[in-house]
Amino acid sequence: MKSRTLFWWTWALLGMHVLWMVVRFGLGFPIWGDEAFVVNNFADLGYAELFEPLPNGQVAPLLWLWLEKLFYDLGDGSIYWLRFPALVAGVVSTWLMLRFCLRALPQPSALFAFAIFAAAYYPLRHAVEVKPYALDLLFTLVQLNLALDLIAASGKRLRRKAIALVLISAVGVWASYPSMFVSGGLALYFFARKSTRVKAVAGSLVFGVSAVAMVFLFALPHARAASWLMEMDMWTPAFPPLDRIWTWPLWLVERHAGYMSAYPTGGRDYGSSVSLALMVVGAVGLWRCRQRAFLGLLLAPLLFNFVAATGKFYPYGGSIRVSIFMAPALCLLMGHGLTLCVQRFKPTVQRYAAHTICVLLFAFTSMGLVRDIQQPYKSEGDVRAKEFAAWMAEHVMDDAIVLGWCYQKDGAPDFHGHGGSMARLRVQLRQAGIRVEWLSTGAQKVIVQNRVVQNRADGQAFWLLAYTDDNDTTIPFAEAEFQTTLQAFDLAGFSSEHFNFPFYKAERIDLYRFE
Repeated sequence: MKSRTLFWWTWALLGMHVLWMVVRFGLGFPIWGDEAFVVNNFADLGYAELFEPLPNGQVAPLLWLWLEKLFYDLGDGSIYWLRFPALVAGVVSTWLMLRFCLRALPQPSALFAFAIFAAAYYPLRHAVEVKPYALDLLFTLVQLNLALDLIAASGKRLRRKAIALVLISAVGVWASYPSMFVSGGLALYFFARKSTRVKAVAGSLVFGVSAVAMVFLFALPHARAASWLMEMDMWTPAFPPLDRIWTWPLWLVERHAGYMSAYPTGGRDYGSSVSLALMVVGAVGLWRCRQRAFLGLLLAPLLFNFVAATGKFYPYGGSIRVSIFMAPALCLLMGHGLTLCVQRFKPTVQRYAAHTICVLLFAFTSMGLVRDIQQPYKSEGDVRAKEFAAWMAEHVMDDAIVLGWCYQKDGAPDFHGHGGSMARLRVQLRQAGIRVEWLSTGAQKVIVQNRVVQNRADGQAFWLLAYTDDNDTTIPFAEAEFQTTLQAFDLAGFSSEHFNFPFYKAERIDLYRFE
């Protein structure tokens, strides 16, 4: 295929990628559990409190938390406002990725690399979520583009680019945890070059001071408060087995053939093996054509990621979101590997093969857009929670009392035990303007006697919301205690009306209106 034709295919994929991103943002997917966990913090905590360890095991960089807190306050908790920073980061990252590819490798390798990135689902998904992963990708691409500028610069321009890269790296550690790995890799690369060795040492000192301050003042306290996360079944495979070092080679293959390399798609249990094979071909190709230093620049962040994983400070793969900082390097290697494979055929076959690849990538992106339009939600439970909140907003008076009942732990609502489903419900109710007072076991009699009975004397209705988790084995509904509460209302002479709202699996809400 002629480079010009491939170039137009690249622009078509870029347009489809951005269109899919903007449409997905506009569809306003109902908030889901992982997003809701952090969003509840923006409602409950101030800027200074966000510096302290967060509840429910949430771990996120400080500057991202402050940015989202600002947009939460500006947008009054609107999900569109909260997702807007990620959308901007996603659009800018798309352009920076194209720029990086075109400067890093010749066509068609560069354009194949960008085409793979543009068709990938996960960078797009995280660009429309209230999570810090879009910022991880943005900082990586800013650093990589500045690095290429620095390599090509001289004189005063070189000094300006060096200062910009150091400043971005120093600030980046407060906005993106994995930017430390990228900064470390760039420091190694520029230290290995005689012409930039002194600047690399000076820049590393500035970056190092910022990184050490961030780690000891912010990251470590947050990590200790959420240390139990590292023992979850989801994350334990993402840390190298220190007691079985001889298994590391196979472990590394499994990590790289899993979600880490899921571009344009893939999965766990060697679900991204084809992507990994193309990356190996691309890496060998760079090595043979004496671009070994550049190959080191691309892969050096993995060294720092691995060191962090040995101490259980940061997972090595396991989920594409925690490895998204490697997307530019991996897609670039994959694109180069794909080019080398296509070039093995005759020129006429090369043309048809390249056209077929571009058509498939464009079709994959188009199908993703259509799927999102047909199913604008992550799970049915997310939709049911949003519908329930809308029903409450329509039927509950602004000044009505709404009491909440859920699984108790140590006499208080166990929001952490309920997980993302409860976090999602709390966010949806807040966005609908419904203020719920979640009951504690020891407060039942006081609430019934002093507030609810007084409300009845004023002739006003009140509501009782009983939440049953989707995991009724681990988080069982406290039926006996709840029946005691209902009996207290009956003895007080209230008449009641019962509404049932099934969500998903065992998850449901039993709603009672008393007057």
